[in-house]
Amino acid sequence: MRRWASTVTVVTMRADDQIHGLTATAFTSVSMNPPLVLVCIQNDSRSEALLQKGRCFAVNFLTEDQALLSERFAGRIPVIDRFEGIVHRVAVTGAPILEDAFAYLDCTVAGTYWGGDHTIYLGLVEDAGILREGSPLLYFQGRYQRLASGDGGNS
Repeated sequence: MRRWASTVTVVTMRADDQIHGLTATAFTSVSMNPPLVLVCIQNDSRSEALLQKGRCFAVNFLTEDQALLSERFAGRIPVIDRFEGIVHRVAVTGAPILEDAFAYLDCTVAGTYWGGDHTIYLGLVEDAGILREGSPLLYFQGRYQRLASGDGGNS
C-alpha cells in the first residue's frame, strides 16, 4: 500500500462533550447521489469508540503546508490534547471542523462494516465547504508529497 498515493485528511468526531481526531488516508468518495464517503478506523481505538457512540464525523482536507498538523493528529507529536491551540468550529453534526483545513465534509454515520482490523464507516455528507485555497497534502512511499505542478493540478 506504500505505492498508493493518498490525500491526507484529519477525521474528527464528537460524542457528547468529547472530541477527538486522527490523521487518515483511508478515505474515499462513494456516491454523489446521495453524497456518501467512507473512512476506515482502527478497531478498539479511541476514535472508533467515539464514532460508535456519537455517530458523526468530519473529514478535514489538509494542504501541502500542513504536514505538522498531520503528524500531530497521527500522534507523532506528543500533546495531551490534539485540539489545543487548533481553531475549530462545528457545522451540522457537531464534529470539529479545522478552520485551517482547505475543505471539509461533515457527515453522519449511515452504516458500519467489518474491515478486518478496521471498521469501515459510511458517511452521509450533511454539509461541506471550502475554507481556503491550496494544494492537497499527499502521502506516498511513507513520506509526504506535493503535486508536481504546485498549483493544485490546474496547469
